[in-house]
Amino acid sequence: MRKQFLICLVLCFSCLWGVANVGILNDSPKKDPKPTRPRRETPYHSEFGKRVALGVLFGTGMDWLAPKVDSMHNAGVVMNVKYGVPVDVNFTTKNNYYFSLGVFVNHSGGKLKFNTFIEDSLQTNATERKYRAIYLTIPTGIKLKTPSLNNFVIAANFGLYHSFRLSAHYSDKYISHDGTEVKSEKHTYNKGVALFRESAYIGLGLEYVVKNDFRVYFYANYSQGILNFFSPNNSANLVNGSKDRALMNSVEFLIGITF
Repeated sequence: MRKQFLICLVLCFSCLWGVANVGILNDSPKKDPKPTRPRRETPYHSEFGKRVALGVLFGTGMDWLAPKVDSMHNAGVVMNVKYGVPVDVNFTTKNNYYFSLGVFVNHSGGKLKFNTFIEDSLQTNATERKYRAIYLTIPTGIKLKTPSLNNFVIAANFGLYHSFRLSAHYSDKYISHDGTEVKSEKHTYNKGVALFRESAYIGLGLEYVVKNDFRVYFYANYSQGILNFFSPNNSANLVNGSKDRALMNSVEFLIGITF
């Protein structure tokens, strides 16, 4: 009996000692948790696009005139030059769909062959005429861009060029009756070239994202004329007197930056 009592007393003492130790452990000061590093966010340009992106553009390429009358024939291409300020308006929360605007100065031209009368003679002479015109061009179009892959973006663009003629001139080249080549001086031809020129364009491009919304890009576009290059009221064929009609087409290679 006495032995059983001692065993119970030892068990009770052990339980009390354990409870006391638990209380002491619970009352001990807690260590601060180890601080965690802030999670890095994805770059701004990879998720959202800037609402309006301005830029600077320069380009060159080739223009040619496609005549629509039997008495005129194409005589080759003329180098073109374009420069100005493009404006891309992002109308979504991503940077994949843009509305393209801008203001450009466009130096265009083309060459045509046709027959003209030799002075003081009833004979005709084959003449090659080179046309040059300067336009103020406002594009309206759409740009479609893929998501950025290693900072590279593939894009497609299409739309319309609305061009207003600022100035125009021409120069002739022909063979005279004694067999020598004659090149004429430039002649002003503002009234002979239409005041307004409309064309449609389509092309592909590659953009490189430097940082955020700062990009460098290259585009190759094809442009198809819609309206007559010549003025319908102030141009006429020098042989048969009919109205001159030709469409201006072009290929252009554009480089630029946006920011």
